[in-house]
Amino acid sequence: MSADWSSGFAPALLSSGAEAILPRMASDSPPDPLAVLAASVRRLIAATVSVAGDAALLGAAASRVDAVTAALAAAVPDPPPERYPGGGDTPSDWMPYDCVTGRWNPIAPPLVITWQEPRAVADVTFTRPYEGPPGCVHGAVIAAAFDQVLNVANLMQGAAGPTARLELRFRAATPLHHPLRFEGWMERREERKVHSRGHLLVDGAVTVEAEGLFIQVDPDRIVRLLDR
Repeated sequence: MSADWSSGFAPALLSSGAEAILPRMASDSPPDPLAVLAASVRRLIAATVSVAGDAALLGAAASRVDAVTAALAAAVPDPPPERYPGGGDTPSDWMPYDCVTGRWNPIAPPLVITWQEPRAVADVTFTRPYEGPPGCVHGAVIAAAFDQVLNVANLMQGAAGPTARLELRFRAATPLHHPLRFEGWMERREERKVHSRGHLLVDGAVTVEAEGLFIQVDPDRIVRLLDR
């Protein structure tokens, strides 16, 4: 049964000692229209990698995209907006610009992760921009997804920290345009070393297995990274 993130994600963050991070992350979030813009850009990316238009169509489209980009660039502040603005109870809320889960990042699918104790679970359907072998999801995309899923599993067990090693075993091709499920769980701790595993399911069959080593860190180190 899926847990409520408000009673899962945030308390786990606190139990890992991350309360020191919360004041640093308590700024106003960008408005919801940014998620709408990111979704529109995702559709643009999907069309760009699939279009077969003539030179006139492509040239006109490029000019229009350049004009929109120039208008947006004029509104980019220096320094740029807070990367970790805080608020919300899901990984997407806490990391809205993340390249895997970020709803404000157009290159993110985005992956939607839930906590189904003792596992982090993510359901996603990858489309043409994430293609590797013909009709299949790129292996690097799968690796990035596993990295986030395993990290969330560790976080929910109070063992947050960066990836030291991530190994994947590809057992079968993973198709595009098909519902997929990532599952990740923490297996054991050895002092600061955290060992986690996961698998990718297609219609209940495992196509990829993952094993990761993570290093639990003091929240003060994360705060220092945010201040850079």
